[in-house]
Amino acid sequence: MDADQAPGCASQALSFSASGGPPLVGTLFSPTQPWAAVLMAPAIGVSARYYAPLCRWLTAQGLAVLSFDYRGMGASRPAAGLRGFDAGLDSWLLDEDAALQQLHARYPGLPLLLLGNSLGAQMAAGLPSRERIKGLLAVSMGSGYVGHLVPSFRWRARLFLYLLAPLANLLWGYFPGQRLGVVGDLPRRAMQQWRRWCLSPRYLLSIPGFEARWRAADFPVVSLYASDDEMLGEAGARMMFEAHGQPRQFERLEAGKHRIGHLGLFKEAHRDTLWPRLLQHLKELSA
Repeated sequence: MDADQAPGCASQALSFSASGGPPLVGTLFSPTQPWAAVLMAPAIGVSARYYAPLCRWLTAQGLAVLSFDYRGMGASRPAAGLRGFDAGLDSWLLDEDAALQQLHARYPGLPLLLLGNSLGAQMAAGLPSRERIKGLLAVSMGSGYVGHLVPSFRWRARLFLYLLAPLANLLWGYFPGQRLGVVGDLPRRAMQQWRRWCLSPRYLLSIPGFEARWRAADFPVVSLYASDDEMLGEAGARMMFEAHGQPRQFERLEAGKHRIGHLGLFKEAHRDTLWPRLLQHLKELSA
């Protein structure tokens, strides 16, 4: 049974925005008596809808969960499309912070946890309201630098970064990832910024002042890395984890019957195997 159909559980659509930004769409999954509140922060190019099964399952375990789409993504995409729409990764950082503030305002007395997938976890230490975070559970958080990617993926990444991304941005005025079958549709400036990170050996830690903020983060982080991640290499995952000010646990997840990969941990195939492990980590971080 879905959590929003289970006794004592509900879900509701929310609309909010970062200061001066466009409206953002989120979904709040809430049990009757939550013991912690979790912000589900998505990966680049991934809609909040993708995480809904896990959000509902976590709510059935007593967690209040807020999922959301960055500006220009998923349900927060403008009706006019992305051509000419201005949004960068710096904008998404503010969007994630606005969602964090929304969750804190609704559950001010509960431990506030961040469950971040890839980019959603990478930006945690840069959030203006990061002092509210009790702990970070990071899934597939690592460096996107070409040299840190899985060797078999590097030639495709170079083709993407040096040719496909800049050419598509020029021709369409945004990155049409859905049409090209790569990443997903992204605003032009977001793609430009992400491309710069991926060409830097320090990835987003190359942003002036960001590594210092990452090292000064005072919330613990548990980082989960899948052995069959098709993109992220273990060295890149460890780099981001070890740069954190409060590294608690780095866990390599071994793929079994069902593939995990970069995004697969959120699929219902792992409901009975890996999702309970996520729940246990959230319980430990909330203590």
